[in-house]
Amino acid sequence: MIGTCILATVLAAAQADTAALRLLDRGIDHMGGNALRALERVRFDLITQWQRTTFETRPYADAPSYERDTDVRDYTIGGWRNTREFAVGSEWRTVVDLVRDSVAVRSFGQGFAPLNIAYVDERNELFTYSPDRVLLLAREAADLRAGPDTMIGGVRHARLAATLNGMRATLFVRRADGLPTMLRFCAAHPNDFGLVPWGEMDVEVWYSNWRTFGGGISLPAQWDIRRVERPYKRITVLNATFDPAFAPDSFAVADSLRAAYAAVATRPMHDLPLDSARVVEADFAEFRTFGSPAGAVRVGGQWVILEAGQAPLSFERARDWLAANAPAPIAAVIAGQAMPGNGGAAAAVDAGIRVIAGAGAAPMLQAVLRGYGRGASATETVAEPRWLTVGSDSLRLETMDLPNTRGALLAWAPSLRWLYAPAALTPLDVRLVLDRARQRGWVVERLGTTRGVLLPVPAS
Repeated sequence: MIGTCILATVLAAAQADTAALRLLDRGIDHMGGNALRALERVRFDLITQWQRTTFETRPYADAPSYERDTDVRDYTIGGWRNTREFAVGSEWRTVVDLVRDSVAVRSFGQGFAPLNIAYVDERNELFTYSPDRVLLLAREAADLRAGPDTMIGGVRHARLAATLNGMRATLFVRRADGLPTMLRFCAAHPNDFGLVPWGEMDVEVWYSNWRTFGGGISLPAQWDIRRVERPYKRITVLNATFDPAFAPDSFAVADSLRAAYAAVATRPMHDLPLDSARVVEADFAEFRTFGSPAGAVRVGGQWVILEAGQAPLSFERARDWLAANAPAPIAAVIAGQAMPGNGGAAAAVDAGIRVIAGAGAAPMLQAVLRGYGRGASATETVAEPRWLTVGSDSLRLETMDLPNTRGALLAWAPSLRWLYAPAALTPLDVRLVLDRARQRGWVVERLGTTRGVLLPVPAS
């Protein structure tokens, strides 16, 4: 597959195709014509299915979660108000996220408080790929260009490149009727905690299940979003209401709240100080900050950092904290986390530090490094059991398959009688990991996971 950024550049160099405008006009007419062109406000009732980003080959490994959204927008003022209902344990929680122009705030039902700038970025992206906007934005783009047609599912599609809301994108529309099937673009989300590990990533938005809603406007009722070539989330439209009347204060943000937002919320989510970090029993470090590496262990007089942290900045702060508070060489980073993360691996590679991944985490880590323009070969993968020499000591590295994680990493420090099993996050996982340790004859008195560096071993 040609990368998004490369593809957009190629198409931008193509000659303008005057038929592209006519094709977009045809699609706009089929979707509602003047009613769509004049649309200023909309309410969507949605179901969002969040899908865990995974590189496993077994089917149904996406572990979905669900939320119900009442999504109201005023495009004339950049207003987005999303009322979300999602499950927390056996209860349902409601939260309101509000973005107005360049400010984001949130309410749990007792007044609004500042929300991170990442939600402004999300609003910008959503308002670009939303199917009621995407053809209109392409139609207005001064740099609209057509490339060669392509076949999708046996149907001929025009391939159009354009800058949409400042973002270079490629739009695939059906030749027969001008309706959009997919939008592809390349984007980084440096402010978003969950997306920052991927660096600059390919994004695709697929449109399907067309319906005609009130007012004669036809839209796809299913939007499937893929990132790093993996499913990310599916949005299902239950209902759409066009140009409804909203309460006057629906998008109001007080001046005091704007000031509070500007003071605390305009830096990335992961930009947090390590003000609770500590060294425990001389040989273990706990960073204890959201998004930081899971910790570090000192073996043979050198530090091995456990996971690289959510972003390059997260790794750099952990590395600098160790240098200032417990100076010793850093021998390696062990990256065994099976969930999205480890964006800090790019900074570790830049610093010339070895990055060693478990077999299950390796594909994810390689995607992270590609997103930051680093070669996937910069990491080592634990494919077979082996010893890692660290200074005057060593760690035993191997992998095992857990119920939810293929190729889960194990790192055993004999001298410390300590086992690091980052993916052992349930009691069942812990039992299986300790069974493996007993089979190997490993003495394990304490356990480390991504939830804690020093956890007691269950008596059973």
